[in-house]
Amino acid sequence: MAGVSKLVAAVALAASAAPLTDATLRPQLDRLVAAVAAARHLPYAGTLPARAVTREEWSRAVLVAVGEATQSPAMRTEGELLRRLGLPVGQRAGDAGGDFGAGAAEAYGDAAAPRARYDAATGRLLVPDFIPFETQRIDVVHEIAHAVADQHFGLRRLLEVAPDGTSRLDGDARRARLALVEGDALLAGLELADPRETFLGAHELTALAARLRAAESGAPSWFVDLGQFTHLDGLLFVAGVRAHRPWSAVDALWADPPASTEQVLHPEKYEACEAPLAVDEAALPALPGYGRPAGSDVLGEMVLRSWLALAVSPEVAERAAAGWGGDRAALYRPTPGAAPADGGAPAPGAPLAWTTVWDDAGEADDFARAARQVLARLSGADADAGGEADRAVFSSLREASSSRGAFALARRGDAVVLLLAAPEPAEATLDAMLEAVRPRATRKAAPRPRRAAQPGCPRRDRAAGPP
Repeated sequence: MAGVSKLVAAVALAASAAPLTDATLRPQLDRLVAAVAAARHLPYAGTLPARAVTREEWSRAVLVAVGEATQSPAMRTEGELLRRLGLPVGQRAGDAGGDFGAGAAEAYGDAAAPRARYDAATGRLLVPDFIPFETQRIDVVHEIAHAVADQHFGLRRLLEVAPDGTSRLDGDARRARLALVEGDALLAGLELADPRETFLGAHELTALAARLRAAESGAPSWFVDLGQFTHLDGLLFVAGVRAHRPWSAVDALWADPPASTEQVLHPEKYEACEAPLAVDEAALPALPGYGRPAGSDVLGEMVLRSWLALAVSPEVAERAAAGWGGDRAALYRPTPGAAPADGGAPAPGAPLAWTTVWDDAGEADDFARAARQVLARLSGADADAGGEADRAVFSSLREASSSRGAFALARRGDAVVLLLAAPEPAEATLDAMLEAVRPRATRKAAPRPRRAAQPGCPRRDRAAGPP
């Protein structure tokens, strides 16, 4: 009997290790699609297209998807902005600056663990055939939840993806909507695992998010920060609605998505329709030797947190970024044949100009004090040097004869403007940036945080609907 038992165990082990095939995958997927759709309270029509893929096929699919995304002008601008801010985006070894798209695609493809993936462009689920199905069941459930949501709401429509694959959203708005997508899928998976919804208690949900955040933490990386925001902060945002309302209230989020990462991180601002303040690219300066910006984007509170955490604790970074009202950062490239103005010399590095506006002067001051430490670190200067409290200019030297340019900031009222690796002198540029953002609208019509929806806010009526 002992020999028979060993034989049965060996056969079972061999069966579990056998590669998945489309035929063996199909019935398991069909059962899960029905279960996820029921848990999410959304029917799924038809059969979910799916394929069992080899390791090589999976790697190619990921590299193609990431590579195509980073080749779009908007994504390339975003990647270059992050790199110039000093955020670890995963360049190739020895790549001192050039191609963010290729470097980030390779880094992400190399670092990503093999897992099931729903491709919204084709509407197909790809499942690694070299991982036992039960081992990847949670990932498959998550991706099926994406497929269910896609059929009802349209993932590409939510992200405003054009036919050429580019998104019409600014970077901050796109990250906010991705948090809705990922938070919804995580919530559906939790509902499937716990139909009694005990996880929706305030204490239980916070504790769960903390455990997941700790499990996902690792070496500092932009991809880690982005993943934690879209999945965990996204879960807290969506589950906060579901905890008090039916699934139809979550459905309503797709028709009226968060406008900024600030609204995801502070749901009361979403409920109050506290929209971000627009900063136009025209408010950003022309730089001597570089001219007008070559590209710009809105970075938002989530990027601000990550950037400040380069030099201050995560807790301080969170507090200093919390009063964000709006921003725009711009890239510059040398103008061929341009002569520097006012005796200034173009810096060898590529400059970045960044205008930020805040809910009030106190919030702006909190950010400026933390940002000053980041600029000092990036420039290699002493954080206590550089100027008065509301103005700091750090001139950085790579070697005695090679300046990296000015790392500078200035604050006036509720605006803080920053320059990184900019041509000197920087003071006149800072003043021009501060002047360019006035006059503008304010979000201080009522004490912050504003708990009640403002006049014309569509969420007021939704909140007053039947439970």
